[in-house]
Amino acid sequence: MNHNAFVLINCTLGSEAKVMEQIKDLEYVNKAYRVYGVYDIIVKVNASDKEDLQRKVLLIRRLNDIKSTLTLLEINNS
Repeated sequence: MNHNAFVLINCTLGSEAKVMEQIKDLEYVNKAYRVYGVYDIIVKVNASDKEDLQRKVLLIRRLNDIKSTLTLLEINNS
């Protein structure tokens, strides 16, 4: 079963474009959007299981200029 999540990212001021470029290079990122509001970037991540998802979110969190993240798990309606 696939596990999908949305990762909401806060970046250091002025680094949003640089972080976005790093995120777009990650093969497991399905979509990424720069947004206005409390968060700077929203990323959709695809994973094969919960452990894979945890590993991928941790890799995102380790990117330079990321101050904080919030991860939202997608509900499977099937």
